[in-house]
Amino acid sequence: MGKVNALFQDEQEAREEAQMIYEITDVPHGDYDNFDMLNKLFHALAPHGWQNSSWKNDTCPSLIKEEMHGNACRIFVDYINPEMRESPDWGLLYFTIEDAEGYLVIQEGFEDADELIRYLTKKLN
Repeated sequence: MGKVNALFQDEQEAREEAQMIYEITDVPHGDYDNFDMLNKLFHALAPHGWQNSSWKNDTCPSLIKEEMHGNACRIFVDYINPEMRESPDWGLLYFTIEDAEGYLVIQEGFEDADELIRYLTKKLN
């Protein structure tokens, strides 16, 4: 019976691995120019539960991590070219936390992906 369970587990793991996303290559934002930073964040944070949440009504691609009690953490990864941003004065990265009712609890701006990764992995672990 142990071999059957092991085979089933191997097949299940293979299916799950096949469904994993290794790179975000398509977002619903025209002429998006920051895939390198988006994927750097995705690769660093996916093991911590972050997922692609890019949506056409947002001004730029994003990642999300759903937390307990309905809270949600999001990272918005804006365009490198400030002229492409909704507001050229906005920063490159924004980390937000919204409570279960959708109210903004925290908003932090970052210009460097490594700084944001350190901030999040220190805070969330």
